[in-house]
Amino acid sequence: MKLYSSVFLFFVLTFNYGQEISQDKMNASYEEFLKEVGEKERDTLIKQVSKRYNCSEYFSGNIYYYYKNDQLKLIKHIYKQNWDNSLEYYYIENDTLRLYTTFTEIIRANTRYTKSEREASFSMEKVLDVTENRSFLSQNRIVMCHERQDMKKQSEWDQDFFNTLSFKKVDCTIDIEDLRYKYRILRKAEKKLVKYGGKPYGCIFYLW
Repeated sequence: MKLYSSVFLFFVLTFNYGQEISQDKMNASYEEFLKEVGEKERDTLIKQVSKRYNCSEYFSGNIYYYYKNDQLKLIKHIYKQNWDNSLEYYYIENDTLRLYTTFTEIIRANTRYTKSEREASFSMEKVLDVTENRSFLSQNRIVMCHERQDMKKQSEWDQDFFNTLSFKKVDCTIDIEDLRYKYRILRKAEKKLVKYGGKPYGCIFYLW
């Protein structure tokens, strides 16, 4: 029994270590491609196609497809739902979704109270709270999630500094079926969502 337990523990530790190495490689590959996309003007291998949809005044968005060597590598999805803006990245290897990234931005209003001998006053400053979550997929399921977060005055927000922050492992809360559904919709939009003459942009959900 002790031998069985030891073997099982060794298997679990080895499996988790292998996953960590795999996620590190995936992170490096993803970030390298994002860098290439940012410099695509100098990289003739990167091709971008954009689509736009409009379902209602409360829901609309833009989809950007990035290809390398004619293979789809990245989908960037920016959409507005009600009054919230959302950003998603879908990283693809060999036509398989491997990494799903979301950015959540919340603007908070902090009230400050100051008092001097002559008067007391209230002032308000906007604070930007940003969270990035990365969900790693293997064999069509989510196997691990990482997250980083930072909150600063909106006027002092620094994207370059945010990109230097380390990730921490967190519990995965994304519904895999919901993620699969959205990914299938975006892949269908890649082929079918077009603008015809002066007609308005179509709705992404009509493709399903």
